[in-house]
Amino acid sequence: MSTPPNDSHGTQAEQDDTSQGPEQIEADIARHRQELGNTVDELTERLDVKKQAQLKVESVKTRASTGLHEARARLQSDDHRDVLSVLAPVSGAVAAVVLIIGVVRWARR
Repeated sequence: MSTPPNDSHGTQAEQDDTSQGPEQIEADIARHRQELGNTVDELTERLDVKKQAQLKVESVKTRASTGLHEARARLQSDDHRDVLSVLAPVSGAVAAVVLIIGVVRWARR
């Protein structure tokens, strides 16, 4: 195999980059601007503490509600041996909801 000689004109990729027309450069700028805007929007959403707390509260409420329905169904069944195994996660979820609500209220002060 032979290597191409080094010349002062640079590589093919460098030549392609420099031979772009104004339309291509403007399209690249627009694409980069759109990508940057999307990144900023995503970071803004991730850093919105109030929104993140609300999402977490909703998630915990949903899990608590599901666990509560499951506990009711097991309580109504004839098998009461594992009632505590259902009530423990439910009480933990309720405690988490109360804690999150307390933190959100504290943060608003």
